[in-house]
Amino acid sequence: MSNVTKIYFSPSGTTKQVVDQIAGNFSSEKETYDLLNFNSAKEFASDDVVIVGMPVFAGRIPKSGRERLSKLKGDNTKAIAVVNYGNAHVTDSLLELVDLLKENNFNVIAAASTISHHSIFSGVAVGRPDESDIKKINEFSKKCMEKIESGESLRSEIPGNKPYTDYKQLPFVISCDDMLCAFCYDCVSICPEKAIPDDDPIDTDLDLCSRCTACIHICPEDARMFTGEAFEAKKPAFEEANSERKEPELYF
Repeated sequence: MSNVTKIYFSPSGTTKQVVDQIAGNFSSEKETYDLLNFNSAKEFASDDVVIVGMPVFAGRIPKSGRERLSKLKGDNTKAIAVVNYGNAHVTDSLLELVDLLKENNFNVIAAASTISHHSIFSGVAVGRPDESDIKKINEFSKKCMEKIESGESLRSEIPGNKPYTDYKQLPFVISCDDMLCAFCYDCVSICPEKAIPDDDPIDTDLDLCSRCTACIHICPEDARMFTGEAFEAKKPAFEEANSERKEPELYF
């Protein structure tokens, strides 16, 4: 089988986990492009296979992830498209990802939406992906391998709307506890929006910040967090509204 490349934008690490799980079913050599760090042009060959994972931000794929993915081009390269969300709403994100890959000359053979522990509201989708999710992801992977061998492209219609839903900026505040911060500057290095000043990791420019949570999840001291009245008010209502279990959706 052709070489397999993993491509993902995964601020909290959950989308990476799903892409890794899919890729683990393939025996081929694997390259990785982490779009939190990789922001360059790249063209893939016609005999490559790429697994592309994106998180869902309020029904869309994140702007920074989209911009970086747009620099990656295919040559009728086979692609598996996956969006990963926190049990709330997929909305237009999977359709947007599939459309973008096709525009960049990738041959999408399959697509999926998967569920992981919510990156902002900790009470939603706790423990996911769980054993049931992993089983479905593995079944999806095997079906993808069959489609690669058969040469078939994606036939299923992907749900969503055009134009896509507007991007929404969450009003939540990200703060840093200066008593906990070790000034390691990991948050500065990983922030895709350059919203944390090079000389002051305690600060966050909330006008630039996309609330992607990368800085929160990379912090070794747990010094960065969501705070403020808007977040505290939204948390219980959001967790109650999204408590009913959703399942992965697979498209071939």
